[in-house]
Amino acid sequence: MTRILSFRLIYGVALALGCSYPNQPYSSTDNVAVLGVKVAPQTIAFLAIGETKNLTATIAPANATDQIISWQSTDSTVASVDANGLVTAKAVGSGIFITVTTHDGRHEASANVSVNP
Repeated sequence: MTRILSFRLIYGVALALGCSYPNQPYSSTDNVAVLGVKVAPQTIAFLAIGETKNLTATIAPANATDQIISWQSTDSTVASVDANGLVTAKAVGSGIFITVTTHDGRHEASANVSVNP
């Protein structure tokens, strides 16, 4: 009888805490941490001012909870980037890096950009 009451007490506490099954190690709503980010392509060579090319960021793992990223150019007068990773050639130059950063700021990846019309 004591074992049955103990089980019911443990099961009842588990249900009250939101665990649908007392032995469940985690729920499907747990946060999945970002482990890294990659950018493709890693090199862009523009042949004309005004030309545009897309960069694609891939967060790992694919099911990471926080998929928010931001883009930045080391010199937006030569090559600018918008919030979607669209890079635009603005002036002649090289050695420009377009960097994608994860929302938590812990991971980043860069593409090397040159503009040589």
